[in-house]
Amino acid sequence: MHLIMRPVIVSVACLALMLSAIQVLGAKPVPGLRSAGWSCLPELERAIFQYTNEARRRNGLSALTWENCLREVARAHSADMLARHYFSHNSPEGGTPDQRIRAGCRFNNVSMTGENIWMGTNLREDTRQLARHIVDNWMSSPGHRSNLLRPEFTDIGIGAAANGKEVQVTQVFLSHR
Repeated sequence: MHLIMRPVIVSVACLALMLSAIQVLGAKPVPGLRSAGWSCLPELERAIFQYTNEARRRNGLSALTWENCLREVARAHSADMLARHYFSHNSPEGGTPDQRIRAGCRFNNVSMTGENIWMGTNLREDTRQLARHIVDNWMSSPGHRSNLLRPEFTDIGIGAAANGKEVQVTQVFLSHR
């Protein structure tokens, strides 16, 4: 019984964190928003982080530093897109990635920001396979690849949201002056 209950407890904890991020930035949560059968959305976020840094190292770049406030900004944007059924770097009200990052993290010395987004449905892959798929998709897209491999970026946050089998992921970057 202990082995069966642990994934449920972990998934509930992940859901609570995700719903908190939605509410912090004012988006309304989707009733029934859940982890889509993944063992845990933070595990997906961390795997994407690892594959992102692997891609940077393969291209002669330094690894990005994980920043928790950027993760919360990214989670909130993924959850907002999922809740309000849009897929865009800009919110329906016109909020930009740069505005979200600066408001959510309040760093004094931000010189550049960037964002990658991804959406998929009817996914049956495990967490690591899905993370690899997402990073491979970004590396195959010139604009996303440019963000992922921009040498000026120093910090990263990755946030995932899921409802049923629909998953949205946001990856945000920044560089300090």
